[in-house]
Amino acid sequence: MKMEDATAYTARCFNGEPASCSFACPFHLDIRSFLEKAGKGRWTAAYKELRNAVVFPVIVSMLCEQPCRERCQRTLIGDEAIALQELEKAVIKHVKTRKPDAYFIPPKAQSLAVVGAGPAGLSCALNLAQKKYSVTVFDQEESWGGSLREHPCFDRFDEDIALQFSAVDVTFQLNTEITKLEELNGFHAIYLATGRGGDSFGLLNSWEPDLQTTSNPRVFLGGELCGVSLMEGIAQGPKLSKTLEVFLQTGKASGTSGGYDKRDCGHYLSHDDAVPVPMVIPSSEDGYTEEEAKQEAARCFLCDCEICITSCEMLKRFRKKPHRMAVEVFTDSQAATLSSRSITRETYSCNICGYCKSICPEDVDMGALLQFSRTARMNGGIHPPALHDFWLREMDFASTEGFFASAPKGEETCEYAFFPGCQLGASNPEYVSKSYEFLYRNYNAGLILDCCGAPAYWAGDEARMDLHKEKLYKSWTDMGKPTLIFACATCESVFHRFLPEIKRISLYELLAAADEITPVSPFPAASVFDPCAAREDHGMEQSVRRLAQKAGIALRELPEKNRCCGYGGHMRIANPALYDEISRNRAEAGTQPYIAYCVNCREVFALQQKACVHILDMAFGLEAAAKVPSLQEKRDNSLKVKKDLMKNMKEEDFEAAVNDWDGLNLVIGEALQKELDRKLISASDLR
Repeated sequence: MKMEDATAYTARCFNGEPASCSFACPFHLDIRSFLEKAGKGRWTAAYKELRNAVVFPVIVSMLCEQPCRERCQRTLIGDEAIALQELEKAVIKHVKTRKPDAYFIPPKAQSLAVVGAGPAGLSCALNLAQKKYSVTVFDQEESWGGSLREHPCFDRFDEDIALQFSAVDVTFQLNTEITKLEELNGFHAIYLATGRGGDSFGLLNSWEPDLQTTSNPRVFLGGELCGVSLMEGIAQGPKLSKTLEVFLQTGKASGTSGGYDKRDCGHYLSHDDAVPVPMVIPSSEDGYTEEEAKQEAARCFLCDCEICITSCEMLKRFRKKPHRMAVEVFTDSQAATLSSRSITRETYSCNICGYCKSICPEDVDMGALLQFSRTARMNGGIHPPALHDFWLREMDFASTEGFFASAPKGEETCEYAFFPGCQLGASNPEYVSKSYEFLYRNYNAGLILDCCGAPAYWAGDEARMDLHKEKLYKSWTDMGKPTLIFACATCESVFHRFLPEIKRISLYELLAAADEITPVSPFPAASVFDPCAAREDHGMEQSVRRLAQKAGIALRELPEKNRCCGYGGHMRIANPALYDEISRNRAEAGTQPYIAYCVNCREVFALQQKACVHILDMAFGLEAAAKVPSLQEKRDNSLKVKKDLMKNMKEEDFEAAVNDWDGLNLVIGEALQKELDRKLISASDLR
């Protein structure tokens, strides 16, 4: 596995990306972080965030045009934008000390000349001096400040500049005019920031704005000399200092990572649940009090997309960001031991239900990433076998001893064939027998009793899945390539993924269209619980609702559709506490009884004491099971379905294989039986 193989799954995720307001900021200030700190009254932390981005906080807080406010997402709900400038002033006012940090690092050997002591030149000089380069600033005027010297508030600006330079060593040669570049031959690099209309020494036409380079490799240009605004000129300082550092180390200017184009706008998020909050008006001309500043900062949405993390129980529990998870999927693939892998628990705690993708504005599928991890672990021999062993053995049982395939009685091929899946008959044999009677009577359908292969897929076992896919394909072709009729959304989704050439239709669509089917009503009102695997199968979803309506049931939709009941991905062994949380949340999602059309969902809700019936109970007038069958009863039910249908369709008798230990009589109390089933230990295993 390569790193990019894993990170490709989360490449479109913009979690952690700067907010839309920060994209507009010439300084790339992390406004989200700044306002979060200010909202908590953490003035020192907020001030450092501001100062490190804008270089001269007093100047910027007074003169910035605030392009950020045009992209404030508060305006999307009709509110005024955050008063960022007033908050910057408040942070400066309320912080206890503005003394700049001193960095104790060894001095660098290279020297740099900055021509122009205006805001742009000073910004670059300060950033280079903080990195311990030898910096000399030249200016023909008698003091620093450039265009700011004419401003009525220059005294405050002068104080700010002096404060920021108080922690660094910079040589200022004022009243010194540079008339030709040869005067600066002793310096390793030169930055020309001579202001609007200043001397560029004939290099302006060759200026490259991204790196601020010129045709002279030692000379860089910036600030108002190049036509940029005052704020942009100051903002060039930190970026240019990094470019110059690369140039001094390598002899070639090149960009550095971490920047982004301020012409972009970032991503705008949905704020459907946001409550309008008016902008806080300062109670005095002196600006915000501490409490007012905190209130105004708290209006910020702290815009960052975390919809998958806040909506998915698994992602919420582990609190790992998508990009980090992708990196850990890669690093785990390189780790030698289980104890050195960092994302094993998360990998097998995922339901692989697709919900994260369905709510992500960029369709990022964390389930696909973790499924990729499962497959890589299986192929690399570093998977934990115990987490899928039970279901893989059940799959083997369903595809061997429980397997049966036949065209309808007296036929070699058929136009339709019923594929009930391995769990439908295991839950209730009548679900299969009654469904097949209907399908044989109306469609002369054949039958395939087998597992769809979901256990192998969820385990990441590609080799097993490939062999099983070939077996399913052969059963289908031997019957004349019929359209398969599915009662299980998971089975249909697995066939759609691995055998898309096979035509498919839902059993419930056929039942809903049949005049002979008159569903019974177990409840006056209910909610249909749509399984996660039916997310893209709108025909199946709607046909179940038509059947419920035919029964006269008043339907109330759940707040969210297609949430996994907890069964998906076989995660209950990897994380039983999370499984309990998910199944409980789904059971409590609606106050009405549920109508399910997945037997796994129905059983999960039965264990949660949630009133629930399967749609086939209604369609065929069956009595809903009072309890969930044990694991051994499920196996016995599956063999009964096979035995009865073989006799009916082939007039052949079927006897299950007998093991030496099958005659051992076990006495298992009800409480112990529940515990055994919870831990996936069957009576056959005990014998």
